[in-house]
Amino acid sequence: KAVVSTQSGHYGRGSSPQCKLHKGKSYKINISFKPASEITSIKAVLHGVIAGVSVPFPLPESDGCKALSEGTCPISSGTEVTWTEELEVLSVYPSIRLISKWELQTDGDVICVEIPVQIVS
Repeated sequence: KAVVSTQSGHYGRGSSPQCKLHKGKSYKINISFKPASEITSIKAVLHGVIAGVSVPFPLPESDGCKALSEGTCPISSGTEVTWTEELEVLSVYPSIRLISKWELQTDGDVICVEIPVQIVS
């Protein structure tokens, strides 16, 4: 049974299919969703998928309940909430194209958003 009945996402700048992320700048992602059943916890996970290999990337806050900009845990069925994360693209990151794979793991189910990005100077 699916936990999410509706979902939308918005991330930083970039109207092209591949977002350019500039080193030294910060970018924000928002994911809004309505669970089909109650959610008591959310674990936020980020991976960079490079040449088909998934590389874990640490987030400042992996407790997704603490990163809700709209709503609080526990989340009742049918209640729309928005999860928000902001990350800085560090200057030590390589200039590379990859897929940023964001997951919100909720009570056995996963909300997944994949965004093609290019890290540039």
